[in-house]
Amino acid sequence: MLRILWRLFRLLLLLLVVGLGLYLGGPFLLTALGRYLITETPPAKADLALVLGGEPFLRVPEAARLYHEALAPRILLTNPARPLGQEELLRVGLRYPDEQELAVKLLGDLRVPREAILTLPDRAAGTAAEAAAVAAFVRARPARTVIVVTSKAHTTRAQKLLARRLGPGVRLLMHPVRSDPFDPTRWWHTREGLLQVTHEYQGLLLFWCGRLWEGIWGEVTAVPPRVTVR
Repeated sequence: MLRILWRLFRLLLLLLVVGLGLYLGGPFLLTALGRYLITETPPAKADLALVLGGEPFLRVPEAARLYHEALAPRILLTNPARPLGQEELLRVGLRYPDEQELAVKLLGDLRVPREAILTLPDRAAGTAAEAAAVAAFVRARPARTVIVVTSKAHTTRAQKLLARRLGPGVRLLMHPVRSDPFDPTRWWHTREGLLQVTHEYQGLLLFWCGRLWEGIWGEVTAVPPRVTVR
């Protein structure tokens, strides 16, 4: 009986210590999770500024600012997938500007000349598909340095996906949007922050799993070296 009581006491003590640690250290851990999602590179001149799809009213003005500060002479816009329902509207003759068209108009209104705006023709659903489309564009029109304009919490995952596709020959300068309200020290206090962080870590998990699988598959399919018998 005493042994059982002692084990229960040790379990309760352990739970108390763990709970206290989470209570006191939780904010530090959560802040670390938020900060990991933000990758920022010191500003420098580049061949072009790449605006990833999503949140055009945040990202496009930031790209225009980089252009006017002479950090990027050209702006490259991706072509996100159409939102649900737009295809059906097109079938019945109703046409509304998609995200890329809206971005071109915004840049024009922000005094960026049309000849400085480049657009990707193929639609891409998600950052991984955007990275593949950007890599194909860069192969056709080489660029040595690219400023990547995207939301704060999206920079780390975007950097990993783009670096994987573009390779070491292209220098990526990650540029989080300054006006983005994401706060790595308080993201868990808002619904938007919770959704952003959850979405980004889901994407990072898929990225890490993909790299792990590539490593395992590469080991399985590797041709063993020839053995010379003397």
